[in-house]
Amino acid sequence: MPEAPEEIHSSFDRWDQRPALGRRGLVVMIGVVVVIAAVAFGVVSLVSRGTETQATAIKVPTSDWIPGQPGGSETIRGALAIDSRRCTYLRADDGSELWPVWPAGYYARIDDAGRVSLYDGGDRLVARDGESVQASGSYATAAAFAGQTCLPPDGDVAVVESEVSRLG
Repeated sequence: MPEAPEEIHSSFDRWDQRPALGRRGLVVMIGVVVVIAAVAFGVVSLVSRGTETQATAIKVPTSDWIPGQPGGSETIRGALAIDSRRCTYLRADDGSELWPVWPAGYYARIDDAGRVSLYDGGDRLVARDGESVQASGSYATAAAFAGQTCLPPDGDVAVVESEVSRLG
């Protein structure tokens, strides 16, 4: 009887083993992960519906001033408000409207109830509708900011040149 050829043993035994997960198992695993992700996204979207997180971002008039630069020393104070054109302004203690030009990066959001929230360039909440704020800066003619949204056609605007702090 002829002698059986000697089996060749690889020095890389662990590489010659069958994979722990076959093709069918891999497909099932990927399918399960996709279904779980779809369900999770569905739950998140269902839960977030109708919450105050659904807000519309609006532009506010801004200048080139950024924190750390020198600025004016005039006090700018009032309660944050929004008009019918969706423009933000400050209502002064005497009831007058003060039209601010905010530092670079500022923006506002309006929620479904029409309330406005003001955010700084770092996406931090500065103030909400009706809250009083104070800053320092200078006053300039509205013409100096021609082309900016929500400024009066004439008169002065308050150019905010400091950090804005919430009062009360």
